[in-house]
Amino acid sequence: MRTRFRNDEDGWSLNGLRINSPESLAAIQSCLESQGPIVVEHRFYRGACAPHRMVFDEFEKFAEYLNTQTFAGDSIWVWSFDAVCREDNSLTHGKCPDEHGEMPERGAY
Repeated sequence: MRTRFRNDEDGWSLNGLRINSPESLAAIQSCLESQGPIVVEHRFYRGACAPHRMVFDEFEKFAEYLNTQTFAGDSIWVWSFDAVCREDNSLTHGKCPDEHGEMPERGAY
């Protein structure tokens, strides 16, 4: 991975989980093929900004993001969309009303 900057006080070493290891990439690809989309949170190394969150439904798009938008030290967290985004655990939900406050009772969802 590309290096943007590095602070040696952060204890860089060869230990730890790598998002681009064959095992990690295989698990992500398997999930995408068998369960569906993944939710990704990109935490920026010494970025002083909020994490970036996105959803991918194609391995190639995820791999492209990983190879072009991340830098050494960034932390990438991945979840199965199907496992965490279900109707029985939503925070809330509702339909969008029109300018009169009306919403369809039925629809093609």
